[in-house]
Parts: sequence; structure tokens; C-alpha cells
Amino acid sequence: MVDNNSMTYNLGTVRTRVEQRLDDTGFGSAKLNQFINDAQRDILNSRRFTFMEREADVTTVIGSDTISGQPTDMAVPLHLRVYTPVGNAIMLDYMEYEDFDRAVPNINNVGSTAPSAWRIFNNTIYVYPLANAEYALKLKYVKNADELTGDASVPEIPEAFSEILVLGAYKRALEHNDDFDLSQVIQSQIDELADKMDERYKRQAGFPHIMRQPNRTTRTRRF
Repeated sequence: MVDNNSMTYNLGTVRTRVEQRLDDTGFGSAKLNQFINDAQRDILNSRRFTFMEREADVTTVIGSDTISGQPTDMAVPLHLRVYTPVGNAIMLDYMEYEDFDRAVPNINNVGSTAPSAWRIFNNTIYVYPLANAEYALKLKYVKNADELTGDASVPEIPEAFSEILVLGAYKRALEHNDDFDLSQVIQSQIDELADKMDERYKRQAGFPHIMRQPNRTTRTRRF
């Protein structure tokens, strides 16, 4: 995990750096804070960075296909596995919800046992079949960026790439002032830094390690 606990890297110092680039303190803290938050969301939503990965402990609900403890900051789930009891430890198969609905039109018609598969709908995770006990699960996911609210709030983007956050906010300030030509120049610098950050904070082997989709040639799993 990336350590961003620097006393000199926070919302307040990033905003000061944006003001220095603008040579203008007339924007006000609230507007620049919004530009910084918008820039961070835009950058983090454009790529998959390892420093945004998290793991959470969740549990099944007896007699239900829902889980308890799903993290509120989850943006994209990656995979889910039964962790305890040890005898039931297993990586759960993922299914697209339409494939699941085709195979299991009514979840209430199936029995209850240890989970063997999972799906997601409306950003809510469900397991299959109905749980016959409380199973401890491990959920790996990509988190949403936290809103930077106070001056001491530390950005999600590592300090080594803080310049990309400064530039992202600066670009928005330029567009606010209708300086679109310089904004385009700044965007090219942002893209270059994003590529460098992607090289440092991505999984190095193969394709991006995202939630696996079922093979479209054999869509329907038989339970």
C-alpha cells in the first residue's frame, strides 16, 4: 500500500501550489478545492491503479443471498472468496446477473448451503445459493476516491505524482477563465504524467487484473 502520510502533502498545500501557478488568489478556497477533487476523481476513474485496491471482511446472511459489511467506498469488485470455516474456503465463481437470472429464475427455489458463486447488480453483491450459515468472506475491490474536505485531507494520489493533481486543478481554473489554448497544453502534461503513474502503479504481468467475465461462448452456468 502506498504511504501518503506526509505532513506537507495535503489539500491545503496542493491548493497553494495551484494558486502559485495561477498567480491569482481570487478564486477562493472552496472553488479550488472543488477543482482539486474533480481532478482527482477524473484521474483515478481513468485508470486502474494498485494503490486504490483494498480488501474487506464481509459475511453471508443466514437464509439469504445478501452479504453483510459490503464496503461503502467500493467502486469495482474484483473477486470474492469464502475464508472461514476453513473446510469451505473457496474462490467463488463470478457470473453476470443476466446469466444467473437465466439459470436461476427464482433464488427462493434453491436450497441453502455454502456459497459457490457470486454476482453483482446495482453495485450490490449477492451470493449463490442462499447461505445456510454465517460464512466469513474476503472481498477484493477497487475503492472510490475519498472527498478531500479539510486542508489536512491527504489525497489518494501518491505524493510522488502530486504534480498531476496540481495540473488537473490548474486546467480547470484555466477553463473557468476561458483560457482553452493553455488548458490543452496542460492536458497533454497531465496525460504524460498519467502514463508514468500508470507504469509505476499497475499490475505488470498480462492484462489488467479486473473482474473476470464468463466466457461468452458458454454463458450459462449449470448449477
